[in-house]
Amino acid sequence: MSVREVHAYAEWTLSADNREGVPVAIFQMMCMSCHVMSDAADNDGSRQQTWALDHTGRNPGHQGFKLITETYWRVEPGRGNPYREVEA
Repeated sequence: MSVREVHAYAEWTLSADNREGVPVAIFQMMCMSCHVMSDAADNDGSRQQTWALDHTGRNPGHQGFKLITETYWRVEPGRGNPYREVEA
């Protein structure tokens, strides 16, 4: 998904940052009862799901969780934008 808008007569594009080394997403889970958080992990949320199940197994009353997901985005100059040739 990307969004394209024109500002100050120059075209810019906002899209997911897919450069090498940038994670697709970072996942972390938080217990809504005690606010303890799982470790964060890049690109795969399965460890956080397992963490939530284990946490509830140790604390049966803790059944609500919030998944926290970070994604990374980047703005790039579009065609005709004078900044297109400038290194960021």
